[in-house]
Amino acid sequence: MAVTPNQQTDLRKVFYQCRLGRDDLERMFNMACEGIESPTIKISTVSGNTRFWEESLPSLVTTVQSQSAESGDEWTNLNLEAENPGKARVVSITIATDRTEYNVSGSDAVWAYGQSARIENFLSQRGAVTKSPKYEAKISVGFIFVFLMIGVFFLMADDGPDTVSECLNRAKKIREDAPIVNTIFATLMTLGLAGAIIPLLKRRALRARLKVSSNIPSGGWWFHLSAAEKIAAIGIPIAIVAALGAAMSGFSDVFGK
Repeated sequence: MAVTPNQQTDLRKVFYQCRLGRDDLERMFNMACEGIESPTIKISTVSGNTRFWEESLPSLVTTVQSQSAESGDEWTNLNLEAENPGKARVVSITIATDRTEYNVSGSDAVWAYGQSARIENFLSQRGAVTKSPKYEAKISVGFIFVFLMIGVFFLMADDGPDTVSECLNRAKKIREDAPIVNTIFATLMTLGLAGAIIPLLKRRALRARLKVSSNIPSGGWWFHLSAAEKIAAIGIPIAIVAALGAAMSGFSDVFGK
């Protein structure tokens, strides 16, 4: 498509949960600059109160690591700006802790739409979504709290005053049904907690990440969890169910006396 004078196509999109490691960043930056003749490239980051910039990511990483005491493997921000001398083709990519935004503009609409589609596809393959997930974790925590409150209410519920005969009959019935009730209760609580905790852990594992010195692990969400998070994923539901089981056992013992 021929370049149209006095006209420019501007495209902008925002994504969340992008997981970008060193190789991903270099591939994306190289791809974003394709089609820009003699580009002026500026890759920058803010570390502490200082902004650093270089013409390449390896140079920027070296500069920041040697001059900033706050640098590490995971950065909080990174920015690419690339343009040709006449600014007929411009690309900028801004990566923050939880969101990634890119802008593509050019007098050649075919190039602009093509670059936008390529960058979007690249980010989508690395976990990008178009809606912010910031409220999903709060909803899961709220669900777990409500679920536990239902369990506590079940344990503490009382039908009201009973006669001595009714209390004795109920105590006998509780002793007879205790193994079955406890098993059913533990199973339901385990499934319910797993249904609430697993999505929470999954969102934690697939959260946005920006690593400039190493790569993001491949594989499913389980492989993105740390060893401590994996232990917690297995141990927390078991501990909660065990505690509720102990409370229920004590509840049965009280009525059995």
